Amino acid sequence: MKYDWFDIANEDRKEWEAICPPGEYRVIPATVLSKVLPDALINKYNSVFVMGSGTPYGNVYYMANGNRVDDPDGAIDQMPFGLAFVGDNPVPSGCLIQHGDWANRTIYPPREFWAHITASGTASYYPLSEMPTDYAGKITDLKIDSQNAAFGKLVEILKGQVDE
Repeated sequence: MKYDWFDIANEDRKEWEAICPPGEYRVIPATVLSKVLPDALINKYNSVFVMGSGTPYGNVYYMANGNRVDDPDGAIDQMPFGLAFVGDNPVPSGCLIQHGDWANRTIYPPREFWAHITASGTASYYPLSEMPTDYAGKITDLKIDSQNAAFGKLVEILKGQVDE
């Protein structure tokens, strides 16, 4: 597992809340994150699962877990970025996890999947097994272990900055 750290001093909690309110999740195209994440990161993402945990008036942890196509392996990897806010103030650094070690972080669709996606042009819209079938919902209703595991790993990493 590899962690990359980014200065998030200019992040605005209101922009993240407009994408996904605390206590909820969203499934969005990567381009929706263009106001809050650098193009170099969102250009690697296809679809993105966003989750915010916390309260509207307290501390909030956010995860943007992008699906990245790994062409040589014919796989789809989760590549989560996490950050936290203490009140309205961002913690000093956000964390990107590469090569995570939780179950189902990488899925290997069958060969036919790639042929259909290439032919149809619908790569951004094909439902993946590790993404919710609903595009929005409460995190208490989320039953996808890999998303919960990625979020738990980010919270574990960022918690030291929140508790300082």
